[in-house]
Amino acid sequence: MDKIAELSFTGKDLGERWSQVKTEFWGDLKARTVIALKKLLETSMEIEVQDLIGAERWEHLGRRRIYRKGSYFRSVLTSMGLISLLKVPRIRGGGFQFNTLPQYVQRTPDVDQGVLEMFLSGVSTRRVREVLAPLMGNPTVSSSTVSKITQVLNHHVQRFHGRELSNDYVYLILDGIYLKTKSPIHSKRRCILVAYGIKADGTREMIDFKMTRKGESQVAWESFLVSLKNRGIEGNHLKLVVVDGNKGLWNAIDLVWLNVPRQRCWAHKLRNVANKIPKKFQSSCMVEASKIYKAESKEEALRAFKHWAKVWQGIVPAAVQCLEEDFEGMIAFFDCPKELWVKLRTTNVIERVFREVRRRTRPISCFQNRESVERIIFAIFHRQNNRWKEEPLWEQKNGAQI
Repeated sequence: MDKIAELSFTGKDLGERWSQVKTEFWGDLKARTVIALKKLLETSMEIEVQDLIGAERWEHLGRRRIYRKGSYFRSVLTSMGLISLLKVPRIRGGGFQFNTLPQYVQRTPDVDQGVLEMFLSGVSTRRVREVLAPLMGNPTVSSSTVSKITQVLNHHVQRFHGRELSNDYVYLILDGIYLKTKSPIHSKRRCILVAYGIKADGTREMIDFKMTRKGESQVAWESFLVSLKNRGIEGNHLKLVVVDGNKGLWNAIDLVWLNVPRQRCWAHKLRNVANKIPKKFQSSCMVEASKIYKAESKEEALRAFKHWAKVWQGIVPAAVQCLEEDFEGMIAFFDCPKELWVKLRTTNVIERVFREVRRRTRPISCFQNRESVERIIFAIFHRQNNRWKEEPLWEQKNGAQI
């Protein structure tokens, strides 16, 4: 009777029985799962051999041409953990491929897919090992293995660069970003041309990027913008293009999208202005200058500029001239919807995305090739674009912006 009572299981004593489960249960469960999986793999491979030969182990048949040739041991990494000393049957003559576990495979497909998803989600190659260790135990995958797994992204990168683009972009932000990378000999700067766009439906997107050896020259920008145009961005719906003061970029836009309104980046321009102001005046002068782009209208911005210029003309004339010569292009964003002013008066959105790129590339001592840099940039663009799909800047209803 005591044994029957001990084996009884009702809702009444569920809480008491569950409280008696030891904390080691889950660790023991994982170990037993690995053992069970190992047994399953070995049994499955033995069944495949039996189906091929037509006989069980030690069974003698008169007309057999295929024979067993012992076995060997190998290891395979699974999402459950490392399976070591896995017994694999040999076939005389070789050439037989198991469906259960193909030859030379060191990891199951779900491990590679998990690593790839983590990389695309922002986990660096060095951090993947740390993330997987609590889930899969040690050893997991090394940073070099992660790099090899992510090479499958090279195809996706090429498709990203060559995909067809829609012609419904209404705002573009263009900028050249420099990454400091290390080679076996010395460190060097790589220039990356970047295009960010806002579509008519409010969707934001990092459209494309291009690594160039010619920096931000007019030739480099022309090549990049012509590629965007040939792939679909004809520019007839563009209302504004936000750029810095690079002359090569301005000339390239004239060639590709003539007569499109342009906004000069305030962040870049104010850095130029600050360089022409003595340090003792920089803080107060720049605070006053910020009132120009923070104005509530283009007319108010013009009044703020006239007041600022009148106050500082006699103190820092070079700074006033620096802002005055491009002032018309500095206030173009006021013609756009007010809720977009903050986003369209600078190219900061590109710089913010590349902060993550720099974070990912900083620990890397040496890039072996161009593709390794592009994979990281693509992964971050892919992640950011997926996030933006769910967060449009505005919504449209029956074709009208709301």
